[in-house]
Amino acid sequence: MGNYSLQKYKGMATRHTCPNCGDRRSFVYYVDENNVPLHPSVGRCNHESGCGYHYTPKEYFQDHPECCTTNHFSFDRQRVAQKYQQPSQPKTIGYIPQHYVEKSQSVNSNFFRFLSTLLTSYYGSKAKEVLKRLLEEYRLGATRDGSVIFWQIDKADKVRTGKVMQYNPEDGHRIKDGKTSAVNWIHSILKKQRVLADDWQLSQCLFGEHLLKLHPNKVVVLVESEKSAVIGSAIFPDYVWLATGGKSQMREEKLRVLTGRTVLLFPDADGYAEWKQRAESMTFCKAMVSDIIEKNATPKQKDAHIDIADWIIFQIREGKLMNTANHLVEAEKILQRMIGKNPALQKLIDDLGLVQVGTSSIGSGDGNPP
Repeated sequence: MGNYSLQKYKGMATRHTCPNCGDRRSFVYYVDENNVPLHPSVGRCNHESGCGYHYTPKEYFQDHPECCTTNHFSFDRQRVAQKYQQPSQPKTIGYIPQHYVEKSQSVNSNFFRFLSTLLTSYYGSKAKEVLKRLLEEYRLGATRDGSVIFWQIDKADKVRTGKVMQYNPEDGHRIKDGKTSAVNWIHSILKKQRVLADDWQLSQCLFGEHLLKLHPNKVVVLVESEKSAVIGSAIFPDYVWLATGGKSQMREEKLRVLTGRTVLLFPDADGYAEWKQRAESMTFCKAMVSDIIEKNATPKQKDAHIDIADWIIFQIREGKLMNTANHLVEAEKILQRMIGKNPALQKLIDDLGLVQVGTSSIGSGDGNPP
């Protein structure tokens, strides 16, 4: 019988992206005697309190009996890679009481201070109305030290967790204090306070997911960071702006809530190729990916891994927001049909260059427009 153990630490090359929380340097693979990983999903996250993901070889082979023989384990990597989606999620999803969201809602975060300055420069006196909408729609919270709380609230309006981050109020950049990932989680804090049970299970959802039911006919814009979703919504309010919470968080179980919707994806500068590939498998919705950063960002901007929020801020300050490239690169007929059904989509295409990467009606799988 094959033996698998957690990979020994030999530098950051032996630490990988966690499939659950998305941290790029926290995941440890289970490897065999030759140091070969069993599967990218099989391992343990080092953030035990904040994430707690741990998928063992035993659990993996239980989920994939085709990889196990009577005498020994055998792993058909190519076949399993094709079948693999994600390990089964916990049967019981943990929720956080709504009153924590209500109690935390506040304009007193450094992120909100930056947002106020930015939108005042763009909207003038109308900024107050926009800021009020953003505060209420995304239910933005604040901690005593000025960190922002980005609440993850699902389509059923149930609270999954809250992501706590500190921002510089002057430039809107994250403050990490030299840490690999300066992120805290409300569920982790409540566990330490013994408000939540030790066996409470985290199951993340898209940031802003609760807005889907409020706007069933709006086009969805999917970005990586919560900051991008809020700023995008501020400037382009005719769309439902959601965030995955990270480049690696485009997992099908989170994205299935977008079934039947038209979805525009705006990856960060270092995520275009990966998101384009993943978007092609999103056959349960109409998916397009923007290459505006890929084609128009400077080498310096790309090295800084800018995101769509950085790009919008740059365009506002340069006075060029309405003059960004217009890319109708692929499937022009499909795009025009979509524009015909939703004329407001043309504005976003004109402003933020979109590339169609594949559409299909639900369940058809033929790649043809409905």
